[in-house]
Amino acid sequence: AVIGLGHIGSLTARDASAAFGCNIVGYDPGLSIEAALKLPREIVLADSIASAVANADYVSINIPYIKGEGGTHGIIGRDVISNCKSDCVFLNFARGELVDSEAMKEFLDAGNGRYVTDFPDDLLWDHDGAIVLPHLGASTAEAEETAASMAADTIRAFLENGTIRHSVNFPDTALEAPPPNCIRFAVVNRNVPGVLAKITEACARNGLNIVQQINHSRGGVAYNVMDLDTTGHGDVLSFKTVQEEITMEEGVLSSRVIYGLPGTGYAKNLDGDYFV
Repeated sequence: AVIGLGHIGSLTARDASAAFGCNIVGYDPGLSIEAALKLPREIVLADSIASAVANADYVSINIPYIKGEGGTHGIIGRDVISNCKSDCVFLNFARGELVDSEAMKEFLDAGNGRYVTDFPDDLLWDHDGAIVLPHLGASTAEAEETAASMAADTIRAFLENGTIRHSVNFPDTALEAPPPNCIRFAVVNRNVPGVLAKITEACARNGLNIVQQINHSRGGVAYNVMDLDTTGHGDVLSFKTVQEEITMEEGVLSSRVIYGLPGTGYAKNLDGDYFV
């Protein structure tokens, strides 16, 4: 069973199927199209973590650690582990906090299961059923090069297109390339009702047509990217005017006009004051 089918989880599912001939059951409520295309055709998608692990010999945990209400702290707890076979092997190279240590200890004490991880835990590190490995995966030359390349590509995509990938506190957001004669706006706002309507209404008041738009949210933050038709609005000043109007709407935190030099065009609402 593969819990979490993002970049790492989808590759884990693919390799386990192709290299080891495993029958894969996966679970991910937020499965993206990009990740889905990497999955083996034979994978069975479960509707809950509990059902995914029910008959698994191995459980690979590949989900992000998110604090707070609705987060993933201790998500692999008694309600999940109680559905597992007594000799199930858990593989956790994601985050130690995802696993409820007390529940895992009870599982290891009761059967022949194993817990393999590279996150030492005061309760489990010396348990006979726990195999604790050095946390060195990101320290290899290959990993350092890959991480540096990924970081550069991620920053470039944000500066040039407003694309967000792999963020810990913002939603993944990507809008296809702007059509001809368009200028791109990116807006960060509080994830509360009515703010998106204010943004689109501000565009309408200024005679700006939204050609394409995407809006994603995570927790209390929402992120919008929209392409505005520049026909009849050739001067930069008109876009600066609507940017200030949007930025100062209640609930909006910041905005950016993606035009010209990447990284410029930023504006922020600082407690009612317009800052550029």
